[in-house]
Amino acid sequence: MKRRDEGIALIDFILFILIVICSAFILIIVLNKDSSFKVSNADIQNETSKNDLIEKYNIIQKDKNEVVELSNNINSGENVVSTENEAKKYYYKQLDSVGKSMYDTLEKNIANLKDGNKNIDFDVKIADAGSYFQSVWDAFMLDRPDVFWIDTLKVSIVTKTTSFLGTVNYSYYLSPAEGYDNYLIDTFKIGNDVEMALIEINNKINEIVNKANGSTYDKVKIVHDEIISMVDYDQNIGINSSNIYGSLVEKLCACEGYAETFKVILDKLNIPCVVVYGNGIDGNGQTEAHAWNYVKMDDENWYAVDITWDDPIIIGNGSTLGIDRHKYFLKGKTSFEENHQEDGNVSGRGQIFKYPTLSLNNY
Repeated sequence: MKRRDEGIALIDFILFILIVICSAFILIIVLNKDSSFKVSNADIQNETSKNDLIEKYNIIQKDKNEVVELSNNINSGENVVSTENEAKKYYYKQLDSVGKSMYDTLEKNIANLKDGNKNIDFDVKIADAGSYFQSVWDAFMLDRPDVFWIDTLKVSIVTKTTSFLGTVNYSYYLSPAEGYDNYLIDTFKIGNDVEMALIEINNKINEIVNKANGSTYDKVKIVHDEIISMVDYDQNIGINSSNIYGSLVEKLCACEGYAETFKVILDKLNIPCVVVYGNGIDGNGQTEAHAWNYVKMDDENWYAVDITWDDPIIIGNGSTLGIDRHKYFLKGKTSFEENHQEDGNVSGRGQIFKYPTLSLNNY
């Protein structure tokens, strides 16, 4: 009788273990879920919030409200920078460890990003990593104006959560937003279109680089002048007004296009250069969002360059004679900040970035 009771007890114990295991698997199935974050330019929006989903937020308003677009690589995903310089990842260095990890993932997946529909997995496991991505996106946009083909309104950051016995695990990946087949700008339909654009852009960059000889000053001035002679300001604000495809291929762009093109070419020449956002104050005292560059010269000081304002729009049959094409070329803090105000709050949603400190005097 005692052995029979022991046998029944053993069976009951085994049944209890089986019930616990089955319940655990049911919990995993029930609690395993995905939620997506919409990326509106630099913004992350949690899909669980209906109000946030409805809102489309622009990264930054520029000349006449054009939209900033993400930029990154030339040469089929290879780095255009011939050697390292301190400004290549100037804004990356200001991110925390989580942000740097997500930024690194974007850089490592340039080829996949060109396809426009690949999911990009981030090696981040902490809760609420999506909140870091605003700053990552801003830094990536500032550092890498050579990835020009992504429409950030078409990008989502998806959060996947799995739960087991009260423990929640997180993972994240970038994918096309709901309702879109890819996250390419409308100029491009497939990855091959991006590859063809990269060939055109790279040819033009190399053409300008080959002309840029002499001292650092000579090279910076030649690039500045070549951009001015090649590009017209886009008063209609087209799809590519804010990226290097607009400036180097379509020959039309707004202030971001000028500033990003200048950085990409100086990166190729290994001359430290960063893109700067802020406000410009025109001759009538009107303030408008604007973009320009800071360049580090051989004296180890930084100087401002505003190619957009050095390439003024000529109305009607107005003459170009007497126009100073270097009024905003290699300027120091004292004169440049009379009508330029930098703003490190790039998107209004991420961290505030610091810009290089300008020399007090002109170069």
